[in-house]
Amino acid sequence: MNDKSFNSILLLAILATLIAVFGQQYFPKKRLLAWPNANFISYFYSSNQADGSPAAFWVDQQKNLWRCVYPEDDKSEYFACSFNFLFGTPEQQSPADLSGFTHINLKLNYTGSANKLRIYIRNANPVYYKPEDPNSSKFHALTLHTRDLNKEIQINMDEFFVADWWLGQYDIPRGLSRPEFSRSVSVGIDFVEGQQPGNHDMQIEKIEFVGEWISAERWYLCILAAWMLGIFIYAITKLIQLSQQTKHDVKIINELSSDNQQLKLETDKFRRLSTVDPLTQAYNRFGIDQIVATLMIFNKEKDEHKNAPDFALMIIDIDHFKRINDRRGHDAGDRVLQNISAIISKGIRAQDFLGRWGGEEFIVIMPSTRKEFAIALAEKIRLMIYDTIFEPDNPLSVTASFGVSDKLDEEDFATTFKRADKALYEAKAQGRNCCVTADDNMTL
Repeated sequence: MNDKSFNSILLLAILATLIAVFGQQYFPKKRLLAWPNANFISYFYSSNQADGSPAAFWVDQQKNLWRCVYPEDDKSEYFACSFNFLFGTPEQQSPADLSGFTHINLKLNYTGSANKLRIYIRNANPVYYKPEDPNSSKFHALTLHTRDLNKEIQINMDEFFVADWWLGQYDIPRGLSRPEFSRSVSVGIDFVEGQQPGNHDMQIEKIEFVGEWISAERWYLCILAAWMLGIFIYAITKLIQLSQQTKHDVKIINELSSDNQQLKLETDKFRRLSTVDPLTQAYNRFGIDQIVATLMIFNKEKDEHKNAPDFALMIIDIDHFKRINDRRGHDAGDRVLQNISAIISKGIRAQDFLGRWGGEEFIVIMPSTRKEFAIALAEKIRLMIYDTIFEPDNPLSVTASFGVSDKLDEEDFATTFKRADKALYEAKAQGRNCCVTADDNMTL
């Protein structure tokens, strides 16, 4: 993976992370409509009035309207009047897990003199629940002011508390005294003690539990884990690549170590010579001659069973360069030459040599390279030139034609050059802006 691809993937990952972080709040909610719900069993739990009739009863069951009648002269120690519905019974192993819900959407319409009422949720954890004692299910309660009713309100689940009377009655240890909703068996509504005598009417429109499918904390933890996994994979991949590159470099170093001194002497010789074209900073013709001579000498001393030719040759000619000079002036033409030289230098390998052969013509020497690789490299450079906008203030489109050959056995540089030059003219004859490989049997 090159740097450009890696940067693109990194930007996409950052964008996806931002979308995931800020989009979490728009995830659909997890909802449980507890009432009205025909799947749950509802019932009244109440004391009897003086005439023996129950104190809690339906006024209009179709409208979910029920009434609680408090007597005028109630002398009982405890007067019960509540509405309940069951999620399931502990014996049936079908209680509801409400632990993943964060709040309740509640809509109750109340008419009467009561100031407060109570909502409770019972939870049947086998640790403390005893089947023979239904009242042993944990009692969570929340007191509401009736002035807050007659409109939809939101109640947070963390507002519920465990009733003191239940903790004391069943001698619950501190570790089990906190609220829990993982095995909720019922929800109920009743009135706190000390109500005024008379009718208390309650219409239950909605009881809905709402929560997140995945909590924000867990979601952010997943994002962090994804980044850590990505970094880990990237690091392992880089280590593997580095190990492979190191092995390759060691192999190359071992192969070239015996020739190092000779190459160093030749490099020093090149440095002492004036071999650079001042305009394009590429080698001039003299510099190219020196490079070719050195390569010819060096390759004669190598093993006869070498796998690659001495070098491959690429000739590059700027299309319609005279037209550029005529229309834009020689200053613009010089800048085009400088830009072309820079593009070619960027496209070739570190071991290749770029020279300006004359005018608008450039040459690239590629040691120990076959023409198949050279033509692919030429096509790459051609596209780089084609995709570049020259003279941005007054945009100019520039193309180039390419002729490619590699040195055949017992062939001198001049012959290799002529074959590449003929391939270049074929490229121009084909319409320019293309690459042509010289035929090994080409007639000169």
